[in-house]
Amino acid sequence: MALAFVFSGRAVRKCPALGSLGLLARAHVIMGVISLVGLYFFWVPEVLSEFKYWFPITWYGVVFYLAGQACLFMAQRTVDPSRLVPLLGLKLVVLALINGLLLNIETYGWMQLLAIACTIFSAFLLNNAGRKIPLSSLTWVLLACCGYSLSDICIKLQTGRIGEFGMESLVEQSLLSACLSYTICGIVGALILPFLKRHPAKVWKMAAPFSLAWLIGIVFLFACFEQIGTVNGNIVQSTRGIWAVILGVILSRSGQTYLEEKTSWNIVFRRFVAALLLLLSIFLYNF
Repeated sequence: MALAFVFSGRAVRKCPALGSLGLLARAHVIMGVISLVGLYFFWVPEVLSEFKYWFPITWYGVVFYLAGQACLFMAQRTVDPSRLVPLLGLKLVVLALINGLLLNIETYGWMQLLAIACTIFSAFLLNNAGRKIPLSSLTWVLLACCGYSLSDICIKLQTGRIGEFGMESLVEQSLLSACLSYTICGIVGALILPFLKRHPAKVWKMAAPFSLAWLIGIVFLFACFEQIGTVNGNIVQSTRGIWAVILGVILSRSGQTYLEEKTSWNIVFRRFVAALLLLLSIFLYNF
C-alpha cells in the first residue's frame, strides 16, 4: 500500500488540474470495474437475499472511506509519501478511542496503551524530520485518519456479516467483501464524473497504477481486520511506513524530487527510526 500512495502522490502533483476529487472519482471507477468482474467469480445468492443485512454497514464504510481518501489526496499535494504514510499511524489512536471509549468493544492493558503512545511519538518525530508539515496538511491527515478509522470499523462488521453466508475460506470472504465495497465506490465515482472538468485520456493512465496497487492491498487488509481486529490490524498495517521511507530514499536519489525532496541521511535516519517505532508498537501490542 506504500506503493499506492507513491502513485497517488505522483498523480496529484504531475496533474494539478486533475484535483483530489478528480483522482478520487477516476481511480474508483477503475477499481469498480475490476471489482464488478470479481463479483462474477465470488458471487453467492445471499448477496441478494440478505441485501438489507449487509448493504447499510457497507454503504457507511464506503462513505467514510471515500471521505478519508479525499482528505488524504488533499494532504498529498504538499506532504511527501515517506512522511505521509507513517503519519497515518495516528489512525490507531482514533480507532482506540472509538473502540475503547465510544463503542466499548475493546479493552486495553498498559502494554497496548504504550504501543499507542509509541505510534503518537513516531508521528511527532516524523513532523520534525525535515521541513515542518503545514498545519493545513496535518489537519487533512487527521481528517483522513478519522474517515479511515470509521471505515475500518464498518469493514470489520461487514466482513463478519458476509462471513455468515456460509463461505468456507477467509480469502473468498475477504474478496467478496472487497468486491462489493469497491463496486459501490465505482458507482459513486461514476456519478461524480459528470460534474468534473473533462481531461484528456492520460489522466486515466495516471490514476490506474494507484487503483491497481490500492485494490490489491485492500483485499489483504479486509482479511487482516476480520482475523485480528481493527486496532491490531492497523498496527501491522503501519509497517508500510518503513517501506514508504525506503521508497522515498530511492525516489529522491533517482531524481524524482517532485515526489520526494532530497534530504540528508540524518533526516532519512530520523524517518526510519520513526517507522521502526511503529514496529515496536506491534511487539508491545501483541506482548
